[in-house]
Amino acid sequence: MAELLITQRDRVAVLTINRPAHGNRLTTSLADDLAATLEALRADASVGACVLTGTGNVFCLGGDYQGAGPTDAGRTAYANALLRLDRAMAQLGKPLVAAVNGDAHAGGFAVLVACDLAVAARTATFGLPEAARGLFPFIALAIVRDALPKKLLFDLIYSARLLDAPEAAARHLVNEIVEPSAVLERAVALAKQAGAHRTGVVTLGRDLYYATRGKGANEALHDARRALLEALRAAD
Repeated sequence: MAELLITQRDRVAVLTINRPAHGNRLTTSLADDLAATLEALRADASVGACVLTGTGNVFCLGGDYQGAGPTDAGRTAYANALLRLDRAMAQLGKPLVAAVNGDAHAGGFAVLVACDLAVAARTATFGLPEAARGLFPFIALAIVRDALPKKLLFDLIYSARLLDAPEAAARHLVNEIVEPSAVLERAVALAKQAGAHRTGVVTLGRDLYYATRGKGANEALHDARRALLEALRAAD
């Protein structure tokens, strides 16, 4: 059974993590496949936006670190695959919408945060509960730290508590809450709307956002000037 399902609705590519018996956790191979798919979709002119979702009633419960095995080589490959996935999401160059069909925990929460927009099921929960299992959200921390105030971030980590959908929306982690049966259709609708704009200009702007994270104001403005000029030249 394929662990990643790929379909297309008009100009929206729908990527479905398909490991429902394992909480849709990301293995090394699945993270690599998902990253490779996103890398290819950047250059696919038939796709204007993407939706990421999960099979069943869970979005993603994180990474399948146990599947990486006991060796340093296996664990390094697993960590590298997760980093490659994060880069591929950041460098997609097109709108990326999370259809959060169920719980998004640990690395799955980071995947949600890495998306541009999110529609969540009313029943979904969100959080970083790794500490309760003797771990820490090491890679997830690098992704979610800018999306949450420090006090809330460490509250979620230290207490291992989970946010419900209304609190996630109040914290601007999801854009809309709908019934579980409506999540995918609403996410596709948002992706169609977001993908209807000029692809080249959106790519420049989205790339600018990720390129300027962590940069100082002067350097960010320099990058923004360069992107603006490139967009204006493309419009001539």
